[in-house]
Amino acid sequence: MNGYKVMPAEAGDLESIMDIFAQARKFMGELGNPQWQDGFPQKQFIADKIALGIMYKVMCEGDIAAVFSVLDSDEDYGDIDGAWLTEEGEYFVLHTVAAAADYRGKGCARFIFSYAEVMAKERGKISVRMDTHEKNIPMRSLVASLGYKYCGSLTVRGGKQRIGFEKILKG
Repeated sequence: MNGYKVMPAEAGDLESIMDIFAQARKFMGELGNPQWQDGFPQKQFIADKIALGIMYKVMCEGDIAAVFSVLDSDEDYGDIDGAWLTEEGEYFVLHTVAAAADYRGKGCARFIFSYAEVMAKERGKISVRMDTHEKNIPMRSLVASLGYKYCGSLTVRGGKQRIGFEKILKG
């Protein structure tokens, strides 16, 4: 699907964004993935990301089709049972990717990863990292198809176990 446009999320988008996360949570639960089933990400967490200017919305035909956030680094990524492909300071992080139910399976997530890779290059980074739950099969399939390499397991926010992936960006 064409016509996706990325814009920084605004405070007025918070309720719509939280609805997208609720839809994603339901979808993951139906697939047996326990990720986000504890209510993460919470409203204040997302409001803080919006205020920091690191939460983005993907627009399509006037709708918020998907959301994601980015970081220049992540302290949770310092200790991995495995090995990252790059060193501290060389990577960009893609987090909290979620598509609205009506846009699931329509290329939103692929678009987000592609956009994040461009953002990373613009910031002088040589790779993109992300993490997900080991039972998040759709995300694992997507990142594998996009050339991301499994790097190991790590502990994130509040002791949750995740698996990390990284992709070295080309020129």
